Amino acid sequence: MASRSVEHRRIGTADVSPLGLGCAGFSLDYADDEERAERTIIAAIEAGITLLDTALAYTPAGQRNHNERLLRRLLARLPRAQRDRVLVSTKGGHYRDGESFPVDGRPQTLRAHAESSLVSLGVDRIALYHLHWPDPQVPIEESIGTLAELQQKGVIDQIGVSNVDVELLRRAQKTARIASVQNKFNLYDQTSRSVLAHCEATGTAFLAYSPLGGTARSRTRPSPTLADISARHGATPAQTALAWLWSLSSNLIPLVGATRPETLNGAVAAMAIRLTKEEIAALSGE
Repeated sequence: MASRSVEHRRIGTADVSPLGLGCAGFSLDYADDEERAERTIIAAIEAGITLLDTALAYTPAGQRNHNERLLRRLLARLPRAQRDRVLVSTKGGHYRDGESFPVDGRPQTLRAHAESSLVSLGVDRIALYHLHWPDPQVPIEESIGTLAELQQKGVIDQIGVSNVDVELLRRAQKTARIASVQNKFNLYDQTSRSVLAHCEATGTAFLAYSPLGGTARSRTRPSPTLADISARHGATPAQTALAWLWSLSSNLIPLVGATRPETLNGAVAAMAIRLTKEEIAALSGE
């Protein structure tokens, strides 16, 4: 079992915190509450979180780049020293059109999406840019090849892929240097186990979204094993679930979708939990 550092984890050439903040909720659930987003993001940065995750698709209907523009405004209010420590990851090839969320991995679309994100974030170069969803109508080599061109032109720094299986990841890696994968992974959905193993073998960061289970968690009855282990550590089940994720691989970085400072601080506190090998095995078998 890989050991973990609570100091930092690696995404390509960048060091980031072992916990990232997924910012979708600030635009999809609380688009009219900028003060809430500001309090949560300030709490995250003060707690040492240096990875913020956004996407072109994270926006209310009828608006474009809402989440990216929100992060630009909020980060601009911080001291330069704090801003410079933050890595903002965004995604394209997937967008909102009314109530639908189309996938489009064509070169011309990805170029337009990346340029739009560059302007919305107010940066000279996007630090980390993911293909949000592989387009079944476009070979992944074509989509990733376009991102590699944008990388050469200085539009983006590092390339990532999201929602991929091992075969698609391998094909992407043959086309460009892939710094990270962003897939769903949690106690209740471990279907990306083989992807995580491949990431560990190739030195690729694995950004786990929905790390606490999302809708799967709400449909699942509380596990006695999870409850017992949590009680042993004086932790909540959510904190234990995060500690379990960190224990699986030093390449894994959970992205928590906290939208309140209190929730965020609870997730940060989970980094102090040290599970035993027996506890990890028990949780992994669920």
